[in-house]
Formats: sequence, C-alpha cells, structure tokens
Amino acid sequence: MAGIKKKKGEAGEVKKYITRNAAVKKLQLSLRDFRRICILKGIYPREPRHRKRVQKGDSKIKTLYFLKDIQFLLHEPIIWNFREHRAFMRKMRKAWSRNDKQKSRKLCTQKPFYKLDHIVRERYPTFVNALRDLDDPLTLCFLFSKLPAIHRTPLATIEMCRRLTIEFMHYVIEANALRKVFISIKGYYYQVEIMGQLITWIAPHPFAPRNDTHIDFKIMKIFAEFYITLLGFVNFRLYHSLNIHYPPKLQDMVKSKGKKNRNEIISEHVASLNAPLLRNKVDDDDEEDGIDTHLLDEDTDQLQAAREEALKKKKQQCLFKGLKFFLNRETNLESLTFVIRACQGQVSWDESTAEGSTYPVTDESITHEIVDRPQKTQKYLSRYYIQPQWVYDCINARILLPVQEYFPGVTLPAHLSPFTLETATTTALYVPPEKKKLEALQKGDLPLDQLQDVEDSEDEDSEDEEIKESETTVEENKDKKCDVELEEIEEVKEAVQNPSIEKMAVHEGSEVIVKKSEKNRREKEETRLSVMMIPRKQKRLYRILRTKERKEAEKVVRLTNKRKIIDEKEKQKKKKSRTIENSQKRSVVKI
Repeated sequence: MAGIKKKKGEAGEVKKYITRNAAVKKLQLSLRDFRRICILKGIYPREPRHRKRVQKGDSKIKTLYFLKDIQFLLHEPIIWNFREHRAFMRKMRKAWSRNDKQKSRKLCTQKPFYKLDHIVRERYPTFVNALRDLDDPLTLCFLFSKLPAIHRTPLATIEMCRRLTIEFMHYVIEANALRKVFISIKGYYYQVEIMGQLITWIAPHPFAPRNDTHIDFKIMKIFAEFYITLLGFVNFRLYHSLNIHYPPKLQDMVKSKGKKNRNEIISEHVASLNAPLLRNKVDDDDEEDGIDTHLLDEDTDQLQAAREEALKKKKQQCLFKGLKFFLNRETNLESLTFVIRACQGQVSWDESTAEGSTYPVTDESITHEIVDRPQKTQKYLSRYYIQPQWVYDCINARILLPVQEYFPGVTLPAHLSPFTLETATTTALYVPPEKKKLEALQKGDLPLDQLQDVEDSEDEDSEDEEIKESETTVEENKDKKCDVELEEIEEVKEAVQNPSIEKMAVHEGSEVIVKKSEKNRREKEETRLSVMMIPRKQKRLYRILRTKERKEAEKVVRLTNKRKIIDEKEKQKKKKSRTIENSQKRSVVKI
C-alpha cells in the first residue's frame, strides 16, 4: 500500500516556524505585550535556512519564531497579568473621561502587579548560569543608575539600579575579586572573578549622559525590569556566601541612636564605598583558594602555570595594602574608591566633597595624593602626588609601577588595554614597546628603580650611536679589503714554494650552501602541493584563515610604520629642545 501523500506546506521546515502576526493572534496579546513577554522569557526571532520555502514562496522578509517557543508561552501565567492590566487601564480611562476622581483613586489601589521570580529561576537553573550571563545586566543597571529622572526613565527604576550596583561593588570590595580595569571613551571597563567566572561590564563616566530621542527607552525599560530582579537574587546569594548582612549595613553606624535623617546618612555612607559592612558571622580561619590538581596531574606545565597564576592573583588582591590615598575633588571618587579598596587600600577625601571621608588631608601617614590637574606647589614632602592613571595601570600590571612617569603635569605613558588576547596564534601580532617594557618589569629583568634612568640614557645615547655606527662601518670595510688582499698574497706564495703538490687529492667535505631564493622556491612548491591535497569542503575554510593571517600581517606592518613616524617626530622635538637649552646655557655663560 502506498503511504499518505503530504501536501506542500504541511510538513517539514515550514511547520517549525510561525510569523509574528500569527503568534500575536495565537496568544491573544497586543504587539507591545508580545514584545515584553518575549524579552522576559528570552525568546528571539530565528533565521531559517530556506526563508522562501518557510514562507510558502513569499519573498518578503517576515519576522519568524519557533512554533515550540510560542506554544511554550501559552502556559505562561504572566500573560494573565497582562490581560488584567489591560482591563484595569480600560477602567481607568473610562473614569478619567468621566472626571470621576473618587473612582480613579479607588482603582489606583487595585492596580495589578506581577513578579518575575519564577522566570529568573526558570531561565537560570543554577547560580553559575546566572553569573555567566551577568555582563549585560550589570552594564544596563550601571547605565540606568547614571540617567536623569525623566518621564522615559522613572525615578524608581533609577534608584533601584543605583542600589543594586552599589551592593555589587561592595561585594567585589569585600571579596577582593577585581582583576582588570580599563578607561576608554565609552566608560570604565571592569572585570571581576566570582566562583571561577569572569564578569566584565562597562560603567559610564560620572557626567550625566545626553538624552537621545533616537533611543527606544521602552525596550530598555523591559530589559531593566528583568535585570533588576536577576541582580537582586545574585546579590543576595553573594552576600550570604561571605556571611555579610543583606541588605548591607555599616559596622560603626548600626548602633547609632537619635538621628533625624539616619536612613539617609547610612545610605550615603554605603554609597561612598568607603566603610566596612556588618557581617553575620566572622570566621577566624581564612579559607585558602586551592587548585584542583586531580585534572592536572599528568601535565606538570599546566599545574605550574596554574600555581603561578594563583600567586599573582593573591599579590593583586593585596596590592595597595598598607598604602593610604587621598583623592582630590576633581577625580572620580566612586571609581578610584572601588578600585583601591578592592586591593585592600585605604581611601579618603575632603569632607566638603562627599560623605564617607575617614581622615583629613593633613594626615602625615598619607602615602599617595591623587591629583588630576597640574600643581606647581607640593605642600607635603612625605607623600607622592600622582595622576589617577597610576592606580589603574598598577592593577593591570599586578605590581606597583614607578611613580616618576605619573607626576602632575607630566605626559602620561600609554594606557594599555589588559583585554588583549595572548595566545599561541597571536604571538606574531604587533606588540607596542610600552608593553614589552611592562613585561620586562613583571619578569624582573628591568628593575623598577632603573626604569627612568634607562629611558633617559637611551634618548641621550641615540645621537652618539648614530655617529659611531657610521664611523665603524667605514673602518670595517677597510679592514675587509686588507684581509682579502693578504689572503690572495699568501695563496700565491704557497703555490710558488710548493709546485709539487698534486692537483688530484681527497679533501674534507663541506656543507652545500643552498641559496635563499632556491629555498623559498622549494617551500612555496611544497605548500602549493599540500594545498592541492585539501578537500574541496575544507578549502573555503583554509582560504578564510589565510586571508585573516594576511590582514593581521598587514595591520602589524601598518602599526609599526606609524610607530616609527611617531618616534622620529619625538626625537626631533627632543633635539630641538636640547639645542635651545644648550644655546641658552652658552648665552648665560658669556654674560
């Protein structure tokens, strides 16, 4: 018997997808509520392999979803909350149109609301899954915490984002989990390590961002609504892992009594990030971060590398231990306090700048004062006056860098990004000289005290080396000519003195020298033959990799040429400045 014939469009890839209009009709929702439920549940449009086949011959581009995802949404209880809210808004509009104030007040008390706790537990079954997906929530919450309160960004959302971000930064400070920092035009990049997971986010600069009408804040508010719930769960779990009281409380202000604005004062001190938090229980025994060696027993190199990395992390966690910093009012207090305290440093600022200062500027035990404007006079000789970049560069380098390059008014060195990949495939990439110098400092090849002296000596001796090289090349050419003439004279003398030497003799064999051109030709031929043996399916991948390598090589050449031009310009400027100084000295001596 023949099987049942299937008609076109009733089976196969066509039945896997559904258009957005059909999904909205199936769920009986408005387009706005459908977009909201899709964002909350993590359902996004899909791209089929054969769009024309899925759309039954229609060539127009339509928004398609998986049919299973839409059927999954049919059983979501939050949809009923959306329908209740729609009915509530209908009643409110009716009361407003009739100018019935009493009924509108009564309806405001009956406004339906919904929770997203079950969606968070559904999307992130384990805590590690939530930590892996924490980059975007932190970035958006930090952005909303800096936005002005307008009708598009409600005040309640901004305050909640501000509170959650401060709580997360307090955990990073208590756990010493900060690993990398980088300042760019977009903002401050931070990377922390929590339970073996690397979390990276961007915090905007302290000034208020510009309101742009092209941004759809309705979509961003839906994401913020879900991320606030997620971050609340994460902060609660992280605080209890360190036995810290949640919501955070201060150790020295919990027992205070009889203050008018006690809650406001505590919230300001918590937001300053400069006070220790109250712990539920303090363990005397510090837990040591062990390395799981059962997977690395066979490979000793990996085990040694893991141990070295663990030692570097421990040194980074207590990098600023014993140092006291004072921040001037023109610096970014929040960022510097967060970064310094995460490495066990002490921070303070002027009382008139913000709440949370711990010691005044007159304290003689201050080791570093961070200034972001040129200062001609230094009041205290017992401390270093440095620019803020020193703090961030020290954290990325995991060592205390020399302060001579970061004095006020001095041109700062390049702020290198710590997020560049360093793998076996990227060894041939362009490496700036500043990074090479930093690697030498980290390995101990170049002492910290001699860094400035080496740089000055290189600049001073560059001119002398050029002159010496030109002189030595001329002398070497003369010596080579003399040596060739002497060898020829000696060969003639031997031939005259010993005419009886036989021409036919067995001599010691010598290595055949192959020319570079011949060697390169053979290598090209071998590579051509090996490429011919690659299967057709893998040839496309091979070409993509070759083009990528070629582009990287071109980029390296372009960057090296740019660096040469910059170095030559700097050398010319230094020569001009030296000639001007020498002429001024001579004129003073003559007078």
